[in-house]
Amino acid sequence: MNRNTDTTFTKEEQKNPRYELNSVREYKIGHTTYIVKTYFDLECGESLEDLLQRLVSKEICKAMSS
Repeated sequence: MNRNTDTTFTKEEQKNPRYELNSVREYKIGHTTYIVKTYFDLECGESLEDLLQRLVSKEICKAMSS
């Protein structure tokens, strides 16, 4: 069964203009369908590149200490 994903904002989401809807994905696990909305924080001082670099560095440090 194919359904359109809902990209409209809920009342709660409309109250906070700080976040911008980034993507909507649909995942099917067994007989359950999950609609997942991701958001981008407009006030965040960190770029996606900065975030990924920080996460990779953290994982490298973990791997080296084990």
